[in-house]
Amino acid sequence: MAMMETWKTMAPRARAGIVAGCVLIAGFALALGLWAYRADYQVLFADVAPADAAAMTAELDRMKTPYQLADGGNTILVPKDLVYKTRLQLMGKELPLHGAVGFEVFNNADFGMTEFVQKVNYLRAIQGELTRTILSIEDIQAARVHLALPEQGLFKKAIAKPKASVTLTMKNGRVLAPEQVAGIQRLVAASVPDIASADVTVLNQHGVALTRPVQADAAGEQSGTAQLDTKRSTEEYLAKKVTQVLERTFGPGEAVASVDVALNLDQSKVTTEEVLPAKGGAADGVPAGVVVRERQTTRDGAAALGAPAGVPKAGAGGGTTTESDYQVGRRVEHLVPASGTVRRMTIAVLVRQPLREDQVEKLKEVVSLAVGFNSARGDAVVVHSMDQFAAPVGMRNAADAATAAVDANAAAAGSPAAAPAQAAGAGPLRVAGVLAAVLAAITLTLLAYHTARGRRRRAVARLDPAARQQLLQDIRTWIATPSAPDGPGSRP
Repeated sequence: MAMMETWKTMAPRARAGIVAGCVLIAGFALALGLWAYRADYQVLFADVAPADAAAMTAELDRMKTPYQLADGGNTILVPKDLVYKTRLQLMGKELPLHGAVGFEVFNNADFGMTEFVQKVNYLRAIQGELTRTILSIEDIQAARVHLALPEQGLFKKAIAKPKASVTLTMKNGRVLAPEQVAGIQRLVAASVPDIASADVTVLNQHGVALTRPVQADAAGEQSGTAQLDTKRSTEEYLAKKVTQVLERTFGPGEAVASVDVALNLDQSKVTTEEVLPAKGGAADGVPAGVVVRERQTTRDGAAALGAPAGVPKAGAGGGTTTESDYQVGRRVEHLVPASGTVRRMTIAVLVRQPLREDQVEKLKEVVSLAVGFNSARGDAVVVHSMDQFAAPVGMRNAADAATAAVDANAAAAGSPAAAPAQAAGAGPLRVAGVLAAVLAAITLTLLAYHTARGRRRRAVARLDPAARQQLLQDIRTWIATPSAPDGPGSRP
């Protein structure tokens, strides 16, 4: 009753405030309860392709597991307490992720499957397994593998060679190194029979081939592209060694090195064949080689009479003929000189700080030892300092002018006694001429500045306070004085 009387005695504004406060408190409590008891969803899989997301969500629907999609369907969220359990269950389902089916296609084999279908499933399985293996590389986001295997039969020999192609989609800002591309080629070649690494083509998502064709003629010579790559890699290796030495000596960015290498990429094959003499020959000339065949023939007396010429004849009682074949040793040697040897090498080094002659010679010696300098093949090393090329233009002009003035004075003197003095003091006179030219330029600049400043001061002259007051008084008097009427005695 007391509360009702208090409520009736309250003003309408107070009643409205109490009702609004109660509603706010109830709404806050309800929101807090919903937030506290709501399910916390966490990431199950992120950066999922649309095809993989469709397969996963279909399996989650069959498993009656709640989930949510984020980032435009590329991220799948499930309740926090079901993340690891659901992830393991999906991995055990052997879903066709990345659009590839592996050897699990044969788990439920149909006994009525034809041979053609089995071949197709085997090809799909190999392609799927290779795709999964390639996707394990960190820089690759998606991959597809295509195998072109020629048909073979019992009485049919395949003429075409098997080939393969791999299409890669790289992650943002990622690029495969040449060694990684070669590794993918070797992986495919080692997984499929009769495929060579050179027959595997790798492309990126832009359709640019990451592999270069390796062409070789009958003699095994490399193509022009392969030779250029060999030359570039050799130069980069040697330049890196020289740069490391220079950075340790002068500091990073204080020197630049460039290496040019001329390689001998010609391949040749030399075959040497020689016959080894028989070892252990007797003094009487009996051959001591290895007996490979021996034949003995016995003849009677009648047959001996008709024996051919050159064959010893037996007596009336007959005889025996022995024939032996000996084999001496033979050695065949194939010598293939290695291509890619350095024919000539030139190194250019440019250092920022000035160097003396003895320092230049020592630096040349260090660089020569770092790259394997060989003067017999015509190698050359050149070392220069940047101060020889980076002199200011104004300083060079002033130095040239001073040198010309000194030369003119010496020529005007023309005395024989001045010639030795000129030869002895050419360097100091040149330096003095440069300093004199610089000082003259600075003096002229200061004089021009002071002259312009004086003119400016004279042009804008200021009045002192007394003169300013007198001028102001004259102006007031002139304004206050009435003008006289025009008349015969007035001023014009």
